[in-house]
Amino acid sequence: MAQLIKLQDYISRYEQDMFRYPSQFIRMKKDSFHRLREQWESEKEMPILSEPEQEEKQSLFQKIFNRKKEFNVWEEEEHRELPLPVDEHELKQLFLNQVFSFQLKWASSTLQEVSYFDQVYETDNLLKYFLQRFPDTYLLLYQPIFKMKQAVIEGDIIIVTPTDIMCVSVLDGASGTTYQPVDERKWQTIDEGQVHTVVNPLIGLKRMEKMISSILQYHELEFPIKKVVLARNQRILNQTPAYQTEYVDLLNYEEWFDAIRKTGYPIKYQQLKVSEALLEHTQKTFVKRPIWKEEEDHIL
Repeated sequence: MAQLIKLQDYISRYEQDMFRYPSQFIRMKKDSFHRLREQWESEKEMPILSEPEQEEKQSLFQKIFNRKKEFNVWEEEEHRELPLPVDEHELKQLFLNQVFSFQLKWASSTLQEVSYFDQVYETDNLLKYFLQRFPDTYLLLYQPIFKMKQAVIEGDIIIVTPTDIMCVSVLDGASGTTYQPVDERKWQTIDEGQVHTVVNPLIGLKRMEKMISSILQYHELEFPIKKVVLARNQRILNQTPAYQTEYVDLLNYEEWFDAIRKTGYPIKYQQLKVSEALLEHTQKTFVKRPIWKEEEDHIL
């Protein structure tokens, strides 16, 4: 799973210590799934209980998801009954969904502060796609808001990998839509014979690239930046991408995605330095957690 280090303008754990949380997340995720799988395998072999017995004795598998101290990862999870997964694939998906919820919390709160969270992100399939299918060593900024010389700049999708920064623009046309680059300002979409004009996605990508370059220059950092136009289920015709730009469409998506999944690089120091620099220039909107506010008021 990629790590969500910034979501819009929410306060993030990673902003507190960029050099601590990435490795902590990977360790917690690995240990937690190992423990969960062991418990799942153990309970698969247990005899089927009658309904009264099931009501009387909650399985340890349920407790892992319903009690923070059992899992030592999930915070403030509500109590709910979960059916025992039928196979390891289902178990992994259940686990990934739990980690997704956990990541949203890390990306919108710290121990002392919390941001007002828009629940639309809980069902954001694009966000889930990047978090659940990309490697643990990929650090994601999703729709971040930057502050540059008093100007507010909205970003799109930025992924800091161990080797470079990817600025990604996702084309959201219907499956089978064809995109045709026209000029520097516009592209055309062709869907079931209907032709429409859309803004050239490279405009936003170039804006993000320029902004990131200025941040890196300010911090005296060097790191490659590349732009990706992603159309997983569509076609892009007449592909003549500019330098450090890649068009990924229906024809080459699997090859591109497999290369990412096979990435074996660990998290690198320069990657963390770059991520820290980017986070320093993002906007943060938050309030103190009530419990901390009460303690502060009592002390004062």
